[in-house]
Amino acid sequence: MTLWEKIKYALRLLFLPKSLRTMEWKMLSLVNKDRKTHGLRALRMQEDLRDVARRHSKDMARKNYFEHENIMGETPFDRLDQAGITDVIAGENLAKIRGYEIPVKRAQIGLMNSPGHRANILKSDYNCVGIGIVKGMDKSYFFTQNFAKRTLVFTKKIRKKVRMKKGLTMHGFFFSAPRDIIYQVKKNPDDKKPLYEKLIHAKGKTFHFTIPFAQTGIYHIILYTGTDKHNKKFHVVNNFEVKVRKGFFV
Repeated sequence: MTLWEKIKYALRLLFLPKSLRTMEWKMLSLVNKDRKTHGLRALRMQEDLRDVARRHSKDMARKNYFEHENIMGETPFDRLDQAGITDVIAGENLAKIRGYEIPVKRAQIGLMNSPGHRANILKSDYNCVGIGIVKGMDKSYFFTQNFAKRTLVFTKKIRKKVRMKKGLTMHGFFFSAPRDIIYQVKKNPDDKKPLYEKLIHAKGKTFHFTIPFAQTGIYHIILYTGTDKHNKKFHVVNNFEVKVRKGFFV
């Protein structure tokens, strides 16, 4: 957690100790405590991963099932892909708890006692997680943990609608060594050539840049990163759609 996240979590524990959002941060704290015990670095909570985790927990609670594959036959990787999350090596843990006074703690103990789930929690490659907790009509709690290994992290949620005049501003940091970023703007994701692209040189572990747009419409953005400045070997870390409008309200 960042310092600001720790402050918000402390305030939530004080004023909203039983809220689902507070429980999600509590589970992150327990996950990182287990990782620290085994000499592993802490995981960062990521909002896009948490959105996917919450939706799956909510779907299981509403439709009364408990599986990695949902009723539509979609796998965890399908759900990540549908959310536009393409930059991850991922794993998923599920838990369902009812009748315990402290459900988060009981769920984490149960996951750590299960070899497969424990392996996800203690996998050294992972650096991010999204945790989604939902309470069902029968008072059961559904837990979804989406683990991931990511090259970079966006510190602000990527806007799906932007003003043409302002463009799309990207903020974030790199998990590993500073990397250069290339962004491509396409009209259609399958287009072989982008409308335009730009190389952003890294100046440390953080990045901040704005993608401009000359016309309104729907565009597909592809982001690449790389560290090989000579051979320019880059790989895709994220891609998403953005709707560009002229007006003040987007």
